Amino acid sequence: MSAARIELYPRTPWALRLFDRVALPPLWVGFGIGVSLFGVFLLYTAIAAAVGHPFKLATPGWMAEAIEDLFLGFTLAVAAASARGALRDLDALRPALDAAASDPARLRREALTYRPAPLWLAGLAMGLFSAITTPLDPTLWTDGHFPGFANPTAAWLAGRNFLNWLAVGFAMGLELMLGQRFSHLGDHLASIDLLDRARLAPFGRRALRNVSFWMLLAAFLGLHYAGIGLAGKLLPLGLVMLTAFALAAFLLPLWGAHRRLQACKAAELSRVRAALYETRERVLAQSAGDSGSGGRLADLVAYEWRIAGASEWPIDTSTWLRFAFYLMVGLGSWVGAALVEWVVDLALR
Repeated sequence: MSAARIELYPRTPWALRLFDRVALPPLWVGFGIGVSLFGVFLLYTAIAAAVGHPFKLATPGWMAEAIEDLFLGFTLAVAAASARGALRDLDALRPALDAAASDPARLRREALTYRPAPLWLAGLAMGLFSAITTPLDPTLWTDGHFPGFANPTAAWLAGRNFLNWLAVGFAMGLELMLGQRFSHLGDHLASIDLLDRARLAPFGRRALRNVSFWMLLAAFLGLHYAGIGLAGKLLPLGLVMLTAFALAAFLLPLWGAHRRLQACKAAELSRVRAALYETRERVLAQSAGDSGSGGRLADLVAYEWRIAGASEWPIDTSTWLRFAFYLMVGLGSWVGAALVEWVVDLALR
């Protein structure tokens, strides 16, 4: 995680502003945020106990709370690290862009400024869903019944869950917006060489970084849910959401370049096939002693074969394999956590 600065603009997301002001890698800043939130939790519990409302949780409260607090910090760290990585990828992509899109100041501004409404909408939707469903989970409460939001335990859990998933929704929206910006840059590629896509490598790095960061975060959360007995219950929803988001985060940055490669490939095949038709007609009409056109025809056939086999994506097979591996890390952690729960429940019967 690079220490490269995130330039601040009027609409730079607030989480990125925070990470830009601290001269530490995002991982450590996120860890500090989680520890600070856990400190607030300890103070809150002490105050609640002093006024006669001690915390009562059915699950291992202290450890679970620490992990949930770290999850918030790491979510923000992922968003900041992803944005910093995007700036490096944009710098690497500049030589491949046309003059209108290659201005470094414009690229950085576009990467770090957003319409806030979609981000807040995504964050509030996930935050409110979490806060509303918290009372519905009987495993959280000592007697299986929600004590009401006036209870300090219930108020904290609902508030903290809202804050956590607000950050998740915000960060996921930011990730997809960054991917959309990279997709748009695919329309501004100055030239395309179908047989040499080395200049398009930043698109692949962007796509893989998205998935790797988020799947590691998903693995962290999946193992946590196994510890409090929720991994199995949330497994179907978790697998669907993780797969959908991973595919979107991976494919979105590649989509613009994919469309451009697809169009260039179709145009080049049309051009070479027209030349093939013309050369074939000359070969069929030429005299037996004239073999010049025959050699050209063989060259055109070989070239057509290479163009037809050229990939329409700005990535190679190894990138697809790495994506599959990262996806399995995230999905496998949830499946493994659910299996651990099943084995433990079976052993305790």
